[in-house]
Amino acid sequence: MLEVRLNQKPFSANKMHYMTRKADTKEYKKYKSEIFQAIGGNYDIDPTDKYKLSLVVGYSSKLSDLDNAFKPLLDSMQRAMGFDDRQIFEIESLKDHTKKGEEYIMIRLEQITENQWKRRIKKLFSMFGGDS
Repeated sequence: MLEVRLNQKPFSANKMHYMTRKADTKEYKKYKSEIFQAIGGNYDIDPTDKYKLSLVVGYSSKLSDLDNAFKPLLDSMQRAMGFDDRQIFEIESLKDHTKKGEEYIMIRLEQITENQWKRRIKKLFSMFGGDS
């Protein structure tokens, strides 16, 4: 469905909203707009579909937390692509270190079936007999 590399600095969830209220910061509004420009379009999303999101996040700071990139990216993607982030049933992610100014995000969003999702749960948690 989508596979793209964005030469975009990952945005931290810590910088999404102003401390005093839940209003988007100027920087977050700019980030959302940049994501929309890069991947916005009509993807003909069915609200019952399930998706797997795969990410490689290239940070220039070794102190950056991988999970801080998830929420702002997902919120921006759902606005640009017309899905709801509750449709994400799996996230696979890797962190990479890169030079300052060379930060990036590689994104793959793919639809998964109910059977694929259930098999994945069983495989991940086979030590528990595959029951969720």
